Amino acid sequence: MDILDYIATFLYPPRCPLCRHYLPNIGSWCSKCMDSTVQAHVVAIDRWDYQNFNRIWALGRYHGVLRRLIIQLKYGGRKSTLPYLGSFIETAIKNIELPEDIDIVICVPLHQKRLKERGFNQTELIFKKWLAKKHFKCENNLKRIFFTQAQYKLRRRERLKNLQNAFSLKEGMTVSGKNCLLLDDIYTTGATLSACAKVLKRHGAAKIYGLVLATDAE
Repeated sequence: MDILDYIATFLYPPRCPLCRHYLPNIGSWCSKCMDSTVQAHVVAIDRWDYQNFNRIWALGRYHGVLRRLIIQLKYGGRKSTLPYLGSFIETAIKNIELPEDIDIVICVPLHQKRLKERGFNQTELIFKKWLAKKHFKCENNLKRIFFTQAQYKLRRRERLKNLQNAFSLKEGMTVSGKNCLLLDDIYTTGATLSACAKVLKRHGAAKIYGLVLATDAE
């Protein structure tokens, strides 16, 4: 811990993001709060996506403290949430069995306009610590070519239409014969992951897996 971190910790002692009890380290959770928040599970794949995905996992539910942390980062720019999200991922991911045949890890991309507004791709930041630990490099194989309306305002059919042809494979990139892991922050209807998976399949990807931080899907 450097001097600035020491001062910050002294002035603003770390707290559990759920119960707000004081803790010794930034990013720490009370064990009880962590256990109640971790809900790692396999997400039910829509029947239209059977041909695109081999499996999709979510690490928690998009409500309560997890929803608050994501919103604070995504829309409030509060990167101070990242140590807590990193600790959550490190704990939650032990409850799933990711395949060992992953060749490429791809974060769902933002449109350049959205990226400029926000200043970062929240999915890349959320999974950065875990990716580094696993020695995975997040490849930027996909690009978002259309600036689309915010998804949370739309129903599934509208989301699918909104995202139609919104993604493409970057020039010079190849995924042919590769097993891909798609990362995103939230899974609601699955429209965003589905749109990305279709592009990868169209360009010859072998297996496609999905991993999201949280979902509010049943």
